[in-house]
Amino acid sequence: MGIIKAFTGATGGVMADQWLEMYYCDSIPQGILAYRGKKQVSERSSNTKGDENVISDGSLIVVNEGQSAIAVEQGKVIGCYTQPGEHIFHGGSASIFSGGGVKGIGKEIFTRVGFGGDVAIHQFVLYIDMKEQMGNPFSVSFPICVTDEEIGMQLTAIGYAKGVFSFRITDPMAFYQRIFRGANGTMSVQDVLPQLQAEYATALTEAAGNLFAGSLRLSDMPGKVGRMAGEVSHCMTEKWVGLRGFTVVSTAIESLTVYDKDMRTIQTIQHAKMLRDPGMAAATLTDAQAEAMTEAARNEKGGFVAVRAVYPPAPVNPAPMPDVSNAPAASPLPNVASAPVAQKLPNVPAAPKPQPTGNIFLEPQDENKPKLWYCPNCRKMLTSKFCPDCGAKRK
Repeated sequence: MGIIKAFTGATGGVMADQWLEMYYCDSIPQGILAYRGKKQVSERSSNTKGDENVISDGSLIVVNEGQSAIAVEQGKVIGCYTQPGEHIFHGGSASIFSGGGVKGIGKEIFTRVGFGGDVAIHQFVLYIDMKEQMGNPFSVSFPICVTDEEIGMQLTAIGYAKGVFSFRITDPMAFYQRIFRGANGTMSVQDVLPQLQAEYATALTEAAGNLFAGSLRLSDMPGKVGRMAGEVSHCMTEKWVGLRGFTVVSTAIESLTVYDKDMRTIQTIQHAKMLRDPGMAAATLTDAQAEAMTEAARNEKGGFVAVRAVYPPAPVNPAPMPDVSNAPAASPLPNVASAPVAQKLPNVPAAPKPQPTGNIFLEPQDENKPKLWYCPNCRKMLTSKFCPDCGAKRK
């Protein structure tokens, strides 16, 4: 029963793999370096039962611009197609449509029967994106020696460079043989970017050491950006093209400077150097005083304080204390015992204390006249029944 099942499976598999295939990759997604090709099968196609890992002899492999295709059999590259257009594949499973004939079919069936009716071959087409892979960031720090020959200053600062670089695959064979590890037939830029960034940082550090050796002014750093980028691109291309099949297309350095802490230190030293000139020191003081007075004029409440801060008052010398040693002797006090006795004033009865009242009501002589009263809250003399200001009622 086993031999019959194996023969039946081998026969059905060989007949299903007689159809020719067409491999086509419309576009490789952004950030993907390698992508496994698929057979083009439509709803009208009868090639639906063939083995996915078998490429029939005479099949078509179509390559678009910016792509390359590699045919792999049993892990070995048997075809590399870098030119755009269609290419005929040779070396796969025999097919009657490519001139294999009945003899080739019988041989293929006999081979598969020996493997229990299963196919003993593994083939696939790998499409590789050869377009430029842009926008890969990098950053690196490196020591530099900032010098000033006029005052003999020498300061070690930390330089900083960041930017982006782009590369593309120029040797598909080297790429597949050296670094391709796509178990599922796919490999992205992110799979190799950490290693590329580390190597790029190493090359940048070496280039910075060569460019910034000896005396350096910070104003000279921007003028070395182009040279630094060119050296790094050339260095990495020489290293990557044989190692991984990559070529560096462009290197863009966005920023090349020193860290803010070191920049402030250098500016402080330069400012101190400027103030060594008496004229510059006086001009700086005058500018500071003018600015302080301008700010004082804008401040409505603190102008006097600001002006006194710019022009502090002169110190006041205290008046000397009088010399009491030469002062004349004081006159003796009069004898109060012999003073005449004051006469007593006549006893006048005290006036009665005024009694506190609320509203003062005055009764007029004429009853036809309005009554006059005093509002204790507003302290006004009124004739109305209510106070127009506080609303108090006449009592």
